[in-house]
Amino acid sequence: MEQFLDRTYRVIRFILDRLIGNAAAIVLLGATLFAIVEIIRRYIFGSVFHWGQDVVTFLISGAVFMFFAVTQARRSHLAVTAAIELLREKGFLKTVLAIRTAVSAMSLTMFAAFTWWGIPTVERSMMMGRTTQSMMLLIWPFQALLLISFGIMALVTLFHLYQDIQALRNKTVFPWAPVEEGLEV
Repeated sequence: MEQFLDRTYRVIRFILDRLIGNAAAIVLLGATLFAIVEIIRRYIFGSVFHWGQDVVTFLISGAVFMFFAVTQARRSHLAVTAAIELLREKGFLKTVLAIRTAVSAMSLTMFAAFTWWGIPTVERSMMMGRTTQSMMLLIWPFQALLLISFGIMALVTLFHLYQDIQALRNKTVFPWAPVEEGLEV
């Protein structure tokens, strides 16, 4: 079973790191370049696409949320670790592991809840044909992208929770996957 989970998590991480991460970066770059073109069009030529601002906003937001899934998988998300570091230095390693496990469980609950309750929102937007303020773009693809992002974060956090629970049991799983990013801020 552990071998199956390890392979599955490796595939998920490959897709996240190589495909989704790069796609999010390309979309972010494309949206930024489009925003620059729109600035040039506005101030030099005096015209813009009336839907341009909506495209830039939704593409950048969507790309950022997709990359949130990548950073969640790498465990390089924003964290306040002062108390954790203090407990670790004092030798309370089991307490640190328990806190990390609790945080993973709470994160999984939050991401799963956003995903679960977001499904009817996307369905309703699709049925109503809701559009952005420019009335040119349907809003449901953007909402679906956010929903997919939260779903991926929930899936990744499920693997993190398993990894954290095993660490509490003094077992190491996914030794290739970092438990902490170790970013110094």
